[in-house]
Amino acid sequence: MSGRKAAAAIGAGVAAAAGVAFYGAQIPTAQIYGRTVCREPGASKRLCLTYDDGPNPAWTPTLLDLLDEHDAKATFFLIGKWSEREPELIREVVARGHAIGNHTFTHPTMPAKSDERIREELDACREAVEAAGVTFTEIAGRKLMRPPYGRRRPGTLRVLKEKGYLGITWSITGYDWRESITTEKITRNCLKAGEGDIILLHDGFDREPAYDRHKSIETTRNLLEHYRPQGFDFVTVPQLVEAAGTGSRYAA
Repeated sequence: MSGRKAAAAIGAGVAAAAGVAFYGAQIPTAQIYGRTVCREPGASKRLCLTYDDGPNPAWTPTLLDLLDEHDAKATFFLIGKWSEREPELIREVVARGHAIGNHTFTHPTMPAKSDERIREELDACREAVEAAGVTFTEIAGRKLMRPPYGRRRPGTLRVLKEKGYLGITWSITGYDWRESITTEKITRNCLKAGEGDIILLHDGFDREPAYDRHKSIETTRNLLEHYRPQGFDFVTVPQLVEAAGTGSRYAA
């Protein structure tokens, strides 16, 4: 092989490896770095609404009322620094039958942090939530946890397992974190969901405690009004796993 061909082959190999690494770390349905809950196609006509970056005193209460109107349950991934500020709101989320999970204390990119920093983030968030008198919801004895941005590496998932957490990602995103996106576009993105899908939306924002999430709330109403007449139930992530009968695959 000529030097030029060898260099090209090496370059192609590096690019392929980088592509695999990106896929495993960034794509929410990827499982090559370790198992996460991202969808449960065996759950029949059930969907999961999940909300990140709360609790948000301006919009989470409105969202809770809307979910109640449609007898829908959801899963909320809480940021610790906001949880410290809103203990009563966290208690209300749990009291209304929703699931809650850890979303770190400050919302860092976990693959860029040391194992020790990840442990500190998980512990600080847990302590903030438990100070409100509630605990994270579990699947197969493991507490729910969603990595910020869905980003993880093998080491990230090892620390989660060590600390008793199960990673939860998603299969459908509304991209409601894009500032200029419209409610109509968020809704169209989410309407791709089918049986057993987990939908990512946001009721908060990691940089502002009362960030405007009216588009996410309006999208939620649109989804409930679209899927409910078709016979879909909206359930928590643990309920989805239970309906699919797959809980044992997530045991530590």
